[in-house]
Amino acid sequence: MTESKVVPAVSLKPLLSVDGRRDPYPLYARLHELGQVCRVDAGEAFDYVVYGFDAVNQVLRDPVYRVMDTGYPDRRDAPWQDHPSLRALLSSIFFTDGPNHIQVRRVFSSEFTARRIAALEPAVVRLIDQRLDRLAELGAAGAPVDFMSEFALPVPSDVIGELLGVPETDRPWFPERVRAFGAILDLGASWTLLRAADNAGAELTAYFAELVATRRAHPEDDLISGLVQRQQAAQLDDQTLIANLLTMFNAGFVTTTHMIGNGLTLLLDNPGLLATLLAEPDRTPAYVEEILRYEPPTHFSIRWASADAEVAGTPIPVNSRVLVLLGAANRDPRRFPEPDVFDPTRTDNQMLSFSSGLHFCLGAALSRLEGQLALPMVFRRFPELALAGPPGKRDKLMLRGYDRLPVTVG
Repeated sequence: MTESKVVPAVSLKPLLSVDGRRDPYPLYARLHELGQVCRVDAGEAFDYVVYGFDAVNQVLRDPVYRVMDTGYPDRRDAPWQDHPSLRALLSSIFFTDGPNHIQVRRVFSSEFTARRIAALEPAVVRLIDQRLDRLAELGAAGAPVDFMSEFALPVPSDVIGELLGVPETDRPWFPERVRAFGAILDLGASWTLLRAADNAGAELTAYFAELVATRRAHPEDDLISGLVQRQQAAQLDDQTLIANLLTMFNAGFVTTTHMIGNGLTLLLDNPGLLATLLAEPDRTPAYVEEILRYEPPTHFSIRWASADAEVAGTPIPVNSRVLVLLGAANRDPRRFPEPDVFDPTRTDNQMLSFSSGLHFCLGAALSRLEGQLALPMVFRRFPELALAGPPGKRDKLMLRGYDRLPVTVG
């Protein structure tokens, strides 16, 4: 008779503390000493935490581990339909599995093509140049400028707006609402945040409903027009289409915003690596991959076991709530030598920042393109760019990045 595996138990309270949110990596390192998966102490919000690279990859790819969809037992009697933000999220591919997910993903993938992304590159360069001109204007005579609000946020917002077909004049309206909507995705989000997200969700839903109606009547050469033309054949109702446009717009620029902001500080902290990047532009894709591994904008995902399962040899009972730590998997010493060193020369640098399996990020290619173009263009335009003071807060695990980043452009 074989002995059952002893699975260590941990508390997640240190991760959710002020210090843990500010710097989760010491906790990740301690978790790695315990294996790849742990039980979570009784009474906390999850039953298991998975953090080893192989175990995280397994959970993300195994369909028995489902996103927190409407089929999750605790959702069935919860009043989620009373909340515009939750209705949008739970109607999107981010929170659906099975046939519904496949149906929507197939429709969006048919328009979100490599050809369309490649064709967008000249527009991305133009939008970056416009924002660099703005930085130069605001930073004249050494005045400090907030890199996040003046570049890292508006560039991806402009790019996803260009792709979807959001008019340029409307784009400044989005960031405040997108921030409020995205805040409920972090661990431990409060009722106050849910109310603000509901207000934002209602406004964003109304906006995209009107834009869909406009494109149905007057198609243009953009992604929304293409989706509307495929909608009837794909049997995609307006609620589902609009929910996915809303969530795609949110995800399409906030994660890239923080990739650019995190990447800027990493390069400023490593001037030798920055010099190599500028001297050898062919290395740019490897730099972006390492930025995404080392400081990912998304540190976790959540799953529930729809049947008795296992991960890394650990039994996971049906209905267990599983916290999947992508940020910890990216620092797994079993997978990455010296994981806490920022090293763009790594080979075989597969990371899990864009998830894996069925929920692999649809916009990964676009996000990579923006990072590969934006960061070198910033430093070529402003070779003397420097921090003008301490960076702002970076205290979230979902949509993780600085709230402000003061710089001088020289």
